[in-house]
Amino acid sequence: MDNGMIIVDWLSVATGLGLAFVAIGLSYFQGFRMERDLIIGVVRAVLQLTILGYVLAYVFLIKSVWYTALILLLMAFAAAVTAKGRIKRPYPGAIPVLWISIAGGSFFAVTYITILTMADPQALTPRYLIPLGGMAIGNVLNGISLAGERFCSELESQRDRIEVLLSLGADSHRAAAESVRAAFTAAMIPTLNMLMVVGLIQIPGIMVGQVLTGTDPLIAARYQLLVLFMIVGGKTLSLTIGLRLAVRKYFTPEHQLRKELL
Repeated sequence: MDNGMIIVDWLSVATGLGLAFVAIGLSYFQGFRMERDLIIGVVRAVLQLTILGYVLAYVFLIKSVWYTALILLLMAFAAAVTAKGRIKRPYPGAIPVLWISIAGGSFFAVTYITILTMADPQALTPRYLIPLGGMAIGNVLNGISLAGERFCSELESQRDRIEVLLSLGADSHRAAAESVRAAFTAAMIPTLNMLMVVGLIQIPGIMVGQVLTGTDPLIAARYQLLVLFMIVGGKTLSLTIGLRLAVRKYFTPEHQLRKELL
């Protein structure tokens, strides 16, 4: 132990890996066919988090907002590439649209929290900006992926209705309004569920981490609330940007549905 905190060494990590083997074994014997994805996911998680630990140890020594912003932009770009991969039929130019959407909502939320809410110069250091930015980008990634897939499915299933609305003079945003609403709702359900059960059923990660390191539980709760507000605001803004830009991709400037993308 160190300052009341249990130090987890690599032997502990190796022991914890047994739970991943349980998941892989269950998938194999039950015929779920998720073994390959689980193995790849576990290997990637180990490598990525280990590399991240070494990188952050170096980055935290560099107190440059611009350098930190560049790192966050690269994280948002990686999220955009990942989001495109989760959409079965991505539209042309999806990565720039997703990058703008993810970065726009995430950066706004992180900036709001660090500058207006925390109101402390220390909040603009990599030690705060990168973890907060990572949480914002990660949650936006999940939402934007769900929204993109659902939006495409809704356009396909509602194609006849959309064509009728367009023929009656509706513009593309009006014709796609129901599809946009359905995609937004589907993407926000996980976040709404989290808000409903937090503190009752679920103790969120940042609060658990701070409590385990000896932080006063009330202070940890206040930090967690800021993170939740950041996630809600950032995700909502990113979804709004992303869906509005997606409408422009699925419809021509003359407000005609691009059926070849469905």
